[in-house]
Amino acid sequence: MVFQIAPEETMYQRTVLSNGIRIVTEYIPHLHSVTLGAWFEVGSRHELPEEWGVSHFIEHLMFKGNKKYSAREIAEIMDNHGGYLNAFTGKEETCYYFKALDEDFTMAADVLGEMLLHSLFSYDDLIKEKNVVLEEIGMYEDSPEDLAHDLFEEAFWADHALGRRILGSPGSVGKFTKEQICLYLEKHYTTDRLVIASAGNIPHERVVKEFAERFSDLPRGQKHPLESPIKNGRRGLFHNKNLEQVHLCLGNSTFARNDKRRHMLNLLDTIIGGGVSSLLFQELREERGLVYNTYSFNSSYEDVGLCGIYAGFSPHNWSKVWDVICSLFSDLSKYIHEEMLQRAKGQLRGSLMLSLESTNNRMTRLARGELDEGRIITPEELLIEVEQVKYIDLMALAVEIYNPKDWTWVSLGQQNYGGDPLCPKIC
Repeated sequence: MVFQIAPEETMYQRTVLSNGIRIVTEYIPHLHSVTLGAWFEVGSRHELPEEWGVSHFIEHLMFKGNKKYSAREIAEIMDNHGGYLNAFTGKEETCYYFKALDEDFTMAADVLGEMLLHSLFSYDDLIKEKNVVLEEIGMYEDSPEDLAHDLFEEAFWADHALGRRILGSPGSVGKFTKEQICLYLEKHYTTDRLVIASAGNIPHERVVKEFAERFSDLPRGQKHPLESPIKNGRRGLFHNKNLEQVHLCLGNSTFARNDKRRHMLNLLDTIIGGGVSSLLFQELREERGLVYNTYSFNSSYEDVGLCGIYAGFSPHNWSKVWDVICSLFSDLSKYIHEEMLQRAKGQLRGSLMLSLESTNNRMTRLARGELDEGRIITPEELLIEVEQVKYIDLMALAVEIYNPKDWTWVSLGQQNYGGDPLCPKIC
């Protein structure tokens, strides 16, 4: 089977500067725009307990003004040209990115560079942004589904940094100082941790020239080995909260993000809970009407990973939902067939090809390939690897990672499980 993924003139290139900055680009000359991201390999996982939430807080502060542009000017410059500038913080990375017309590339690169190199971190901005982050924390606390996921990861990773919430806590955020922030930047915002990824109508050489000059003064650093979490045994927790629904998250350990089985896991994730035709959606909602929302998920990091499922339902359906989930996952071979694997391959193939219509997605894919494997991974290569997954291998992985006896689970809401308050019956 042959797939036409990209126009023939699309060109991938990779350069590593002498100071360690990695630049990966996809030149697409028929477009009139470009999306570029500066990815630093630092996130909440790298924080010490007293730094909890500082990666995300720094991301906020970068937009509050620098030596050249005020906070208002940063916002207005991009808006006035129809582009945008944004950022996000993960557990192992922080990304600052923009989308702009190709003719505005130098302007957008200048704004981004000034933010990352010359932000002021004034006392007044620290105070105001602490309040903003506290409001953001409150927003997530009021979102039961998001809170359930946070509580699940806290239980799953136990006392490890991966289990801490990216936003921090009201107590930790309130204690941040300018000195603490500057020391964190000096340690982690270094050339060896930076990947520049670009997709759009800007040639590779121009991206290299632009950012080699801008980031020439960025300090060098040294990456240190990460401490891997210790695998916990089966663990279940109830969190009582006055909600209309119960929000259940459960899951198990998987593997590192560059593991060769990652495509197999994505296919399995698609089959189990990746859409309205998935096993969970059909069995829990369509066949029995027990839930409104249910899906599966997986997260992978440098050295570890997890997979899991989510379901939201009325408290009186707790035991019914639990029994159905246990029945499904106690013998997945009864429910997952070769035909479902082929459908999942088609779903992933279609999703990938649709995602390529966005330069944001193309940029992110380039960055992830560099961060995960240190190279450019083309869509064609990805599709070939997905097509090579065999049913027998898929089911072996399913049995390994979806064993109910190894699950960690968290239930948030008004509990009506009809049984032992410490733990529902083991599947």
